[in-house]
Amino acid sequence: MATTFLPSRADRRRKDLAYREQLRIVLLFLAVPATLGLALLVANGEPLPLPDLRISALTTVVFCLVAIALVLYVHKLHLLSFPSLFLAVTFLFTCSPLILYLLQGERAFRLWEVVDYPAVLAAMPVIMLAFSSFLLGAVLIHVRLPADAPAATEEEGRPPSPSATTRVLRGVGFGLYGVGFLFVAYSTISGGTLSYALSGGYAAYHEAKRSGAIVGFVGVFMAHLLPWSLLILTATARDRRSRALVLVLAAPFVLVMLAVGDRGGPIATMAIVASGLYLVGARIGLGKSLAVGLLIAFLIPTILNLRQLPISEWTGTAIGSAATNQVDVTNTYGEGPITGFFTSMSSPYQTLMATVAQVPQHEDYHHGSDYLSSMVVAIPFRSVLFPFFGAEVNRLPPSQWVLLLLHPGRNAGPGYLQVAEGYLQFGAVGVIGLYLLFGWLLIRLWGAMTRRVHDPRVLAFTLIVMMETLLWVRNSSSSVVRAIAWGAVLVFVVPAVLTVRRWRRSEQPTPPGPITVLHR
Repeated sequence: MATTFLPSRADRRRKDLAYREQLRIVLLFLAVPATLGLALLVANGEPLPLPDLRISALTTVVFCLVAIALVLYVHKLHLLSFPSLFLAVTFLFTCSPLILYLLQGERAFRLWEVVDYPAVLAAMPVIMLAFSSFLLGAVLIHVRLPADAPAATEEEGRPPSPSATTRVLRGVGFGLYGVGFLFVAYSTISGGTLSYALSGGYAAYHEAKRSGAIVGFVGVFMAHLLPWSLLILTATARDRRSRALVLVLAAPFVLVMLAVGDRGGPIATMAIVASGLYLVGARIGLGKSLAVGLLIAFLIPTILNLRQLPISEWTGTAIGSAATNQVDVTNTYGEGPITGFFTSMSSPYQTLMATVAQVPQHEDYHHGSDYLSSMVVAIPFRSVLFPFFGAEVNRLPPSQWVLLLLHPGRNAGPGYLQVAEGYLQFGAVGVIGLYLLFGWLLIRLWGAMTRRVHDPRVLAFTLIVMMETLLWVRNSSSSVVRAIAWGAVLVFVVPAVLTVRRWRRSEQPTPPGPITVLHR
C-alpha cells in the first residue's frame, strides 16, 4: 500500500514564499515599462489613449485597484499595515470622483465651480503613475516570510513588566493627554475653543482660529499633541488592560475633534491606533479590520454634514439626518450611503486638475521650492524667533496657490493632494520619485516594525510620522516635516532627559536621619 505524505505547514509556507518571489520578479519587469509609458504621457500632458472619459475613468480605477491588490498579495500585508492604509487613503482621495462619474455621469462634477474636462483627463495618467511607481518601489524588496507577524507582547499568565524607558515614555503620553484636555477645558470655560463650535459650529470655530481668537498652543494641542499622545500610549501598551485604556482615552479625543468638524485628524488617528494595536499584539483579524474601515467610511460624510450645525443643536434626530445625508444645506443631501461617501471624498481631485491645467503651460515647475519652504514649520518657536531677528518668511503653500486658481477670494478651499504636490515640483519625475520612495520605504518600515515592536520609542515615533503621512495625502509636506522634528523631541529627547533626572535623583545618597539616644 502506498503511503501519502501531506506537505507540512512549513513546506507550504516555503512554497508560497517561492511563488510570491517569482511573482515579484515578473511584476518588476512589467512595472518598469508601464511606469515609463505613463511618465511619457504625464510629461507631455496627454490623457490616456482611450475614446472617452468613462472608459478612461474605469481604466484608472481598475489599474489602481490591481496595483494595490498586487502589493498586498506579494508581501502578504495586513489590511492595517502602513502600505495598506497609505494606498487606501490615496486611492479614495484620487479615484472617488472617477467612481462617482461611473455611477452618476456628469452629475458627479455638479459641486465643482470649475470643471476642466481636458485637465480631468490629463490628471488620470498622473494618478496611475503614482500607483505604478509605488508598485515598482514595493517589488524592489525581496519577499520575506512572515512579513507582518507581530512579535508577542503577552504570554500566558503574567504580562512582561515594562522597562524604565517604557514607563517614562508612557508617562509623557499621559502627561500630554492630560495637559491637552485641561487646556481645552479651561479655554472653553473661559469662552474660547469649543464654545465657538457650541454656538456657531464648524464655521465659527475655524473663523476664530484664523483670526487668532483661539490661543495658539491650544490649537497645537488639539491638532497635534493630543493625537500624538494617543499614539505614544498605543506604542507603550504591552498588555490587554493598556490596550483597552487606549481605546477608552481615544473616545473623548474623537468626540472633541468631531465637535469642531475635523475629520482628517480623528480618522487618521483611529486608523494608526488600530495599526499600532495590531503591532503590539492585539488580535485584529480581517473582520475587525473591515469594521474599522466601515466605521471610517460612515464617519466621513457624517462629520461633513454635522459641520453645518452648532453643537448646541445636535440631537438624536440631527445626528440621524447627518448619518443618512438628510441635512439640506450640505453637498451630500439626498445621496445614498455609497454615493454620499464618494461625494465627500471627491473635492481634492480639483487641485490635481487645476495643477495639471496650469503647470507647465502657464507656470513653470516649482523645482522643490515648496518642499524646502515647508521645512520652516519644523523650526521651534519660529513665531517668536523670526520677528526677534527681523526675519520674515513669505511662504505661499500649494494649498493657497491652488485656492487662488479655483476659488479666488475664499479663505478656505479643498486642501491639496500629495500627488499634485509631487507633480507641481518636478512633473512626472517628481511623481515617480515620491511614490517609488513610498513604495520601498513603507514596505521596509512595516517589516521593521513587526520585528522591533519591543522598542516603544521607535514604534511611537513611527506611528506619529505615519499619522501625519496619511494627512499629507490630501495636504502638503509641512505636516510630515513637523512630525519628524517635534515627534523626535517628544519621543526620544524628553523621555531621555526625564530618565537621566530620575537616575540622578536615585543615585544621590540618602541623608542620615536624626540620631536617637536611648536612656535606660
